Amino acid sequence: MKRALLIVMALAGPAWAHKPSDAHLALAVDGDRVTGRLDIAIRDLDAAVGLDADGDGAITWGELQAAAPRIAMYVQDRVALAGDADLACPLALGDGALVDLSDGAYWALPVSARCASAPHELAVAYRLLFDIDAQHRGLVHVAGQTLIVRDATPVHAALGAATSIGSFVREGIWHIWMGLDHILFLTCLILPAVFQRRGKWAAADSLRDVTREVFEIVTAFTLAHSITLVISAIGLVQLPSRFVETAIALSVVAAAVNNLTRSVDARWAVAFALGLLHGFGFSAVLIDLGLPSRELIGALLGFNLGVELGQAAIVLVLLPMLYVIRRTLAYQTLLWAGSGTVALVAAIWSYQRCFI
Repeated sequence: MKRALLIVMALAGPAWAHKPSDAHLALAVDGDRVTGRLDIAIRDLDAAVGLDADGDGAITWGELQAAAPRIAMYVQDRVALAGDADLACPLALGDGALVDLSDGAYWALPVSARCASAPHELAVAYRLLFDIDAQHRGLVHVAGQTLIVRDATPVHAALGAATSIGSFVREGIWHIWMGLDHILFLTCLILPAVFQRRGKWAAADSLRDVTREVFEIVTAFTLAHSITLVISAIGLVQLPSRFVETAIALSVVAAAVNNLTRSVDARWAVAFALGLLHGFGFSAVLIDLGLPSRELIGALLGFNLGVELGQAAIVLVLLPMLYVIRRTLAYQTLLWAGSGTVALVAAIWSYQRCFI
């Protein structure tokens, strides 16, 4: 019993803070000069350089000022710019200031650099926080483009070019694969598809029937989250992040509990109703990118395509496995004990996201 509880708590830990760790580097190029600002979350800086000097769990303005030289050194060691032919553009930092963004307090550092000549392409070597948080991403905005940095590999921005839609496709795939709550929600919807009601509950006889039902579920989920993704990303309806993340966790609870009670067997309807909540969560990812309006259509299409590809890959792996084991004790254990565990874990997430 104690071991089971430890497993549940371990599962609950990594996904309650659903929003990824981000830093924003916005740059403008004018001739041979580069200017801009780097915003880093205070919570991330605390993990990187240790801001809380007295260990009381609260970071004061005095502690931030005292840590400013360490922050500047940390940034100088991990951010570099280069122009054409990879000629370095030495980076200079201004005095930091505290700013409040949608997900909390950030340290804003003015940045400037001068290149040997006016560059046609700017190379950005960004290595902040990857050694602390493997899911961290750097959002680099250069001359109307948004580049998403996931590792220490330098990125190159051709000045005057548009943002690559492919980067948003990759971001959509990454988001669905890294979003444990989205994966568990989809899994809970698909899990009972191979155990159907035919007068009584029994293992499904036809893979075709199972595939058709799963297709209806995935289509309903896709349609629902696409609707709210679009209306939220373009600003028609926007909900507080804490409310959305809590509601997504509760949707996982609802899907898991429905597997235990089978009160709503039309899971396509459950997928559509609760999928509307997930669309608001997806849109938060795009909003956080700070996209200019001219990039929004391409970003929406690319990101949504990436989400669909990511969830299609999950279904293609999961469905054949479930169909093969549908008559076994392993499947019954997965259906009942698995759904119960997911309901408990998601309930913990709900509490954490709402109150912590």
